[in-house]
Amino acid sequence: MKNPNGYGGVSKLPGNRRRPYRVRLTTGWQQEGGKRWQKYHTLGYYASRRAALIALADYNKRPYDLNLHHITCAELYKKWYAKHTARLSQSSCYSFAAAWKKCAALWQQPITSVKKTHMQAILDDNQHLSASVQTRLKTIFSGIFRLALENDLISVDYSHYLEKSSTATQMARSIFSRSEISCLWQNLTLALPLPNGSRHHYIDVRLVDTILIMLYSGIRIGELLQIKTAQIDLKKQIIDLHGTKTKAAKRILPLHKEILPLIEARMHGTYLIEAPTGQNLNYDAYKKCFFDPLMAQLKMQHKPHDCRHTFISGMDSCGVAAGSVILKRIVGHANADVTESYTHKNIRQLVSAVNKLKY
Repeated sequence: MKNPNGYGGVSKLPGNRRRPYRVRLTTGWQQEGGKRWQKYHTLGYYASRRAALIALADYNKRPYDLNLHHITCAELYKKWYAKHTARLSQSSCYSFAAAWKKCAALWQQPITSVKKTHMQAILDDNQHLSASVQTRLKTIFSGIFRLALENDLISVDYSHYLEKSSTATQMARSIFSRSEISCLWQNLTLALPLPNGSRHHYIDVRLVDTILIMLYSGIRIGELLQIKTAQIDLKKQIIDLHGTKTKAAKRILPLHKEILPLIEARMHGTYLIEAPTGQNLNYDAYKKCFFDPLMAQLKMQHKPHDCRHTFISGMDSCGVAAGSVILKRIVGHANADVTESYTHKNIRQLVSAVNKLKY
């Protein structure tokens, strides 16, 4: 509802030292038992009379629906999340949902009552986590405040003034050694039970080849788990990769001759990597139920992203420089030149470049 009478007042509240001035808007009349009195809506509380009068003047200049004034952060997040994650990978969606769980203190707060201090406190409370978590938190705050601005719920975007406060050390990337890669080839048929020994539909899935595919292509694990077999052309030795991390991530991925048989062996389902149920694996299931147990079994200490670093390092050692346009196009780095269409010549160049890799 909007203020039908178009006026309100500022009053001083006794005993309130921090915000002693209240702005009230007249919203109508109520009658009961022969008595009639005005109904009010409190617009807000302010530290000075001047600030209160400015808030009242701003409202009268551009009235808004007072019911919307009480929209919570959780309601705005839900709208923002649906739009923001529409084209993101499944793992990226999970990461934003996980970050939002750390904002529970704000869920039921009206967006109009949220200030910089509230959001900064959440960033500070999570400073022990990685810088990427801080970035996602800032992205969420920026997104919901922008949505609030667009709908005239607020007049100041406090998210602009937030500061990251991560104290976490940068995760060291470890490159797979030649002996470790050789060990993976020797254990292609290895199948591991879940760490707790329970039954699960992932229990007999053999996924050692997925690590080798990443090592010989530089593909991100999130991208690999979303590939459909319809995107693969074995004759041309390419995957039409619909990446979602950056614009450059949407690219043609050349397939190294060593992993062609591994790819071909998986061309029987909808997804290249899928569980016996026919569904593709998500990142958490892949890492917790397979990758981490396998690393422990083979006495290796790696993260899935180490495969990508190993590939880039290996290509550089084989004469395809890490800063070259062709390698950036293969791995999908954002500053690669992706404006040129992929002609038959381009594809041959990509395949030729990736086949130079030797571990």
